[in-house]
Amino acid sequence: MLRLRQVDTVTASELRNMQEVLLSKETEVVQSESTAKGLSTESLRLQQDLEKVQQLEGKITCELTTLKEQISTMESDLHTYRDLDTLKYTAEEKKKVKLTGDQTSLTQHRDSFKQLLEEKNQKYDALKTKLQENETYAQLANLERKWQHVEQNIFVMKEFISSKTQESNYVSVAKKVSQQVAEYNNSLIKSVQNNRN
Repeated sequence: MLRLRQVDTVTASELRNMQEVLLSKETEVVQSESTAKGLSTESLRLQQDLEKVQQLEGKITCELTTLKEQISTMESDLHTYRDLDTLKYTAEEKKKVKLTGDQTSLTQHRDSFKQLLEEKNQKYDALKTKLQENETYAQLANLERKWQHVEQNIFVMKEFISSKTQESNYVSVAKKVSQQVAEYNNSLIKSVQNNRN
């Protein structure tokens, strides 16, 4: 009861002071919440910026590594190309090694083909010898020679017949003579008529 009495005994000025303090505290709470929201938003923005910076840093690191590798390669190439004599010598040696390898390979191919050709020739000669020993083959060869002789005789006879046919072909000569006689008669008739006039 004492406390209730104490509350009842609060004066109007104390009540105003308490309301002002309460209002001030509420304002502070609102400002604190606003500040907290602002800080949270700022924290989120800064976190996103940090992620972007980290991504950019990763890209830059990757590009830097690539550039270092390219520089290293270029320096190595520059060192290599500065010494032209060594470069020429190395190229010539590589060329010689390749040509030697090619020559060896081609020689092996040539030798294997030669051997294969010799084997085929031996088989061919063996078959040819066996065939020539065959009586039927000998008869066929004789008949072939006779046939060639007959073909030659036929060709000679055709040529002879053709030449004789041309010699005895007087039809074209007769036409030419008749034509010339007709032309000569016409010219005689014209000249006789001109002499009468």
